[in-house]
Amino acid sequence: MYISSLMIFACVNIIAVAGLVLLTGYTGIFSIGHAGFLAVGGYAAVILFKHFGVPFLPALLCGGICAVIVSVIIGYPALRNKMAGDAFAIVMLGFVAVVRITISNIYPFFEGAHGISDIPRLTTIWTVLPITVIMVWLMRNFLKSHYGKNCIAINQQELAAEMVGVDTVKAKLIALMISAFYGGISGGLFSFFATYIAPTTFAEVKSDDLLAAVVLGGMCSLSGPILATVFLVILPEVLRFLVLWRLVFYGAAFVIIMQFKPEGLMGYREISFKWLEDLFKRTGVKTND
Repeated sequence: MYISSLMIFACVNIIAVAGLVLLTGYTGIFSIGHAGFLAVGGYAAVILFKHFGVPFLPALLCGGICAVIVSVIIGYPALRNKMAGDAFAIVMLGFVAVVRITISNIYPFFEGAHGISDIPRLTTIWTVLPITVIMVWLMRNFLKSHYGKNCIAINQQELAAEMVGVDTVKAKLIALMISAFYGGISGGLFSFFATYIAPTTFAEVKSDDLLAAVVLGGMCSLSGPILATVFLVILPEVLRFLVLWRLVFYGAAFVIIMQFKPEGLMGYREISFKWLEDLFKRTGVKTND
């Protein structure tokens, strides 16, 4: 049960990090308020399930869509006005604060600051694992597509991308919407695993954890942040025997890794399975002989 819980928590975070990789790593839009999308998706999925009788998977999907709608409301004016860098980061920081405070003051369905309890535990390893695999595979394909290359072009040189005909506002908005959808799905899966959510569940520190995984794994890599996410889930448990000192060693691990690998664990590279394909090919040749 303990190992299964760690795997579920890792998968939930991987989904959110995969979305943030597209937004921050590939498109270059710095977000320190991604937890707001997790909150929107989580609360929407739980409310639809508990109060409106929507089944689990459709409720998750609707939670992701709600996060997309909110991302358009927040993101379109900011991106239209060419907000980038620190300015957009402040917008996202304000966004997560607004979401948290708003939820804290709504009582009919959201239960205010007390949070929603008695949520059925429907997120199991058998539901979260295939969803994670599918969403990571879809993100990988998107990053390799024409739209993904547009995001990379915007990150590297936005003015040059505009000169060759890339609609930068549209491309950024699409990246934000997809990232929000992934965050909403992650928030929904987490809510149905934790069985209790409150506004503090999706505080700013959650955004910091997701961003740390992206930076630690490698800004322009998908497999790197996924590995970093697993590492950041396992490391606190490994250091649990240190009790009060474990957070010190946890932070020291960050410092050491970034000192020796400032580009992240994978940098700009992806995990390649070409060696496995070559192994199968060589085995097949030997078998035929």
